[in-house]
Amino acid sequence: MDEMTRLFSPSCWVPGKTREENLKNDKTVSREEDIEYGKEENQKIDIWGKVEDKLLIFIHGGYWIEGDRKTCLTPAYCSLNSGFAFASIGYGLAKNGRPLTETVDDVVKGVEFLLMKYPNASKVIIGGHSAGAHLAVQAVSRIRDTRFHGLLLFSGCYFLEELVGTEIGNDINLTPEQAKVNSCNLSELDGLILRNLVILGLQEAPKLIEQNREFAEKRKESKLAEFPESGHYTIMTNLMDETSGEYLAMNNYLKQF
Repeated sequence: MDEMTRLFSPSCWVPGKTREENLKNDKTVSREEDIEYGKEENQKIDIWGKVEDKLLIFIHGGYWIEGDRKTCLTPAYCSLNSGFAFASIGYGLAKNGRPLTETVDDVVKGVEFLLMKYPNASKVIIGGHSAGAHLAVQAVSRIRDTRFHGLLLFSGCYFLEELVGTEIGNDINLTPEQAKVNSCNLSELDGLILRNLVILGLQEAPKLIEQNREFAEKRKESKLAEFPESGHYTIMTNLMDETSGEYLAMNNYLKQF
């Protein structure tokens, strides 16, 4: 593993924890599954709760090549307890020659589908974990719907140029051109009225710590919540504990709307 790949790899910075141990899929919440927004297998959405005026749309991580909409369930509990229905979007992964641009297009299409399906949802938060946070920012930047009230971002990777030539970048066939096109241009959020929350564990890959702090610094409408004892995956699994800092930060954030 090269050094830049190591600096972007959360699993290198969480002692004693593996991805499989932390990404537990809890299915105790009732939900409507497999709502199709496209013809491909991954172009589906699962929804928890009744969609009324408040909706949290969440996008899973996995460095754009793995994971699915059923491995990011932990925010659903806090979302429902805070009065928000919860929608988890699946998308085509950037592997087997599929460019990252098409993955971004999938998420944009899925969010647009939900906005059309639920016109009564007047307060929409877009959230995501890891690569899903990147995709959330891209969706908000491109769609620019006035119903978007904020971004809920968990340890995202937003700026992709340094990934070119790393193992992570090679896995998604990331060329300099693709990195430039698909990096988040934060100025594209200008003009939107947003309140954002960035949640970051400090037992994290150094480059992800750097990028999340940069996001919060550049977007002044953002609050950065850092948790020294948490890592890339535990910031998600801790959402199952209503007394955890991550749960309370998310709950307090959603209660603003």
